Amino acid sequence: MAKLKNLSLLTVLTVSVKTPTLDLIHKGTMQKTNGNPLLAAIPVNDTAMAADVSGLQTAYNGFKAVPPTVTEATVSSKKITVVTAYNQNAGYIQGVARSQAIAAGDINVGINIVKESGYELKKTKSPSKRLFKVTNAGPGAVDITTKAVATKAGYIRQYGPTTSKTVPPTVFQELLFTLEVEAHVNNLKSGTIYGFREATILPIKHATTGGTPTTEVLKAATPTSATKGHKAIFTDGVTSHYVWSEWVYIVIT
Repeated sequence: MAKLKNLSLLTVLTVSVKTPTLDLIHKGTMQKTNGNPLLAAIPVNDTAMAADVSGLQTAYNGFKAVPPTVTEATVSSKKITVVTAYNQNAGYIQGVARSQAIAAGDINVGINIVKESGYELKKTKSPSKRLFKVTNAGPGAVDITTKAVATKAGYIRQYGPTTSKTVPPTVFQELLFTLEVEAHVNNLKSGTIYGFREATILPIKHATTGGTPTTEVLKAATPTSATKGHKAIFTDGVTSHYVWSEWVYIVIT
């Protein structure tokens, strides 16, 4: 049983009018509170939230039509409605989760309440987390950027569609390998959630006459095992030869 040390771990994420519309629609559709007696008095129940999200989706589709049939002001108004409802629920769920965790003396009780409701918890920051970003770059396209790890290092990206920002993909597209820290992926399906992750691979070290490796590692990466003859070693049967980053999720515009 996890010790109840820090209730700040039970901080439910909220949204704002700056949240991308497609992300907001996805978050709203993930709400699942019906049937949970602890959340019976939630400010905006699942039926009402679904109606608000549907109204926003319809307005957004009309605004994106060619020519547009809905004004941007209408979309903004619908968006404010969803943001207000979502944040009311986030605060309520957070309060219930914390009180139940305290009563049980187990932080996991509160965590489960939040996850089962379809809401997300604020993640604790890790100082060693690799800078790996995926951003929308126009219809059906994303840009991938990461921090360089070493001279002549390689960058491997894995991605695939998924149903939720908390569920890793199970069907993967072709692995993308580059020697550049930036990449552009297009021809993706708009409105679909994709998960991306990366691994880096260092070149095999070659000592100079002074005995100092020529590869300067700028940050943690996957080292390349090699023989004395500088041949890369790959062992059949291992789960993965690479150290992958956490999944990064994005709704494609």
